[in-house]
Parts: sequence; C-alpha cells; structure tokens
Amino acid sequence: MPTEKINIRTVAEFHGIKAEVIKHEVWGVPANALVVTFPEERRALSGRQGYRKVKAVCNIYLPDAIWPRLHNDKLSWNGYYRQVFSKALSAIGIPLSKVLVLSTGVTMDHLAFHEEKQGDLWVAVLATAGVESNALRIGQDKSSGIDRNGKFKPFGTINTIILTSESLPQSALASCFITATEAKTIALDELGVMSAYTPGLKASGTGTDQIAAVSGTGDKATYVGGHTLLGELMGRSVTLAIKEALTKRIASRKGH
Repeated sequence: MPTEKINIRTVAEFHGIKAEVIKHEVWGVPANALVVTFPEERRALSGRQGYRKVKAVCNIYLPDAIWPRLHNDKLSWNGYYRQVFSKALSAIGIPLSKVLVLSTGVTMDHLAFHEEKQGDLWVAVLATAGVESNALRIGQDKSSGIDRNGKFKPFGTINTIILTSESLPQSALASCFITATEAKTIALDELGVMSAYTPGLKASGTGTDQIAAVSGTGDKATYVGGHTLLGELMGRSVTLAIKEALTKRIASRKGH
C-alpha cells in the first residue's frame, strides 16, 4: 500500500535549516517522521549509513502495529522507508539517496529541539527518546534483548541529530559521537533512568541508540571534545534535548 494522507508541519527553522514533521499512513497505520533539510549538500556521519554527503536527515517513527510486518521475510526495512518517503520526499524535492535515515519506536510528537550558541558559534540538536523497554548499562547487561521478566519487548531508542555552524571533517564528525554519548549518559543519570534488565543499575543508554552528526559551513573545526567551546555547546545541547525528549515521553505515557 503506498504512502498517503501526507501532512507536513514545520517545527523549527534556523540558520537556513528547516525541520518538518511529516504525518502519513503506511499499510493503513498512522505514523510520522522528522525531516531536517539543508540549503545545500553537507557532510554527515551516522552509525547506520556511515559517511556521506546529504541534503536531509530523517528520523522515522515505526509504530508498534507495523513491527510484525517489518519482520516478515518478504518485506525489508529499506522497502518500508521507500514507501514512507515515496510521496513525502518527492513533495519537498529530495531523493532518498541524499538522506540519512534513523528509525525509532518513539513518535515525533515527543520530539525535542535545543540550541546553544556563543557569538557566531552554535550547535542545535533534535532528539527523540524512549527508554521504557530496553534501557541498559552497557557492558554489564547481557545483549539478549530480554527484560528482567524474561520477555522481549519492542525496543525503545534515543536518537540524536547534531547540527553545527562549523565545518567538520570526517574525523571531527566522528568525535561528535564521543561528546554526544557522554552527554546522553549525563541526561539519563540526571533523570534517574535505570536499566530495564538489571534492577539497581543506572542505564547508560538503550541497545538501539542512533546518532547523526552534520557539518556546518563555517570555520573548520578539527576536534569537538570537552576542552573545546564547540564540544561544550554540543554536550549541553545534547543533554538538554534528550532530557526534554524523555520528559515529554514519560509525561505522555503517564497520561494513558
């Protein structure tokens, strides 16, 4: 079934970048996705698709109702993505080959955006976060995906999209992952998020977290660690965006 009933809503516009939430139906199931578009192609790095030049980054919500079909041998994740964006991306003029794709079980209704800046230097982060099913303490929890009650649950995920004013080579994009991961762990610690697998252990993340870091067009930055101003702004942006995203998620689930 092709994607239909497309609705596009702008959630943020900053420094020539536009972030939009696309609401759609796939296989008859309501879903949504975040699309972040750039005025020109930019260098980007993701843990899923590696290093490439892109025109957009997407964060795709995978509703629980479609999980059984995604695990059907006759279907593929890429096939799902093509259906999701067959109309949505054509509506904004971007081919799938120029898009970095992240996926999550968290709706874009719980999206958070935070920007930190000092002078002409800025870092902006868009994040979604779900930890209720597979938060874990890396290296201490087993990798089975089975919770402490012996049950398998659809995964939660923390997805982080990092944007900056500065021009980042591939090595600096890679160092963003270190800064962002440390900042994510701080967010979980400050919110008291515990492992879903081992009672009493604080979580360091989930088993399916994803990051996309995108270069800007300003001055070249070769490093974004904690001893740099760029790293400081990035760390603060990531921590605050993830805390806001988790707070939205927790509040929404308490309301059900």
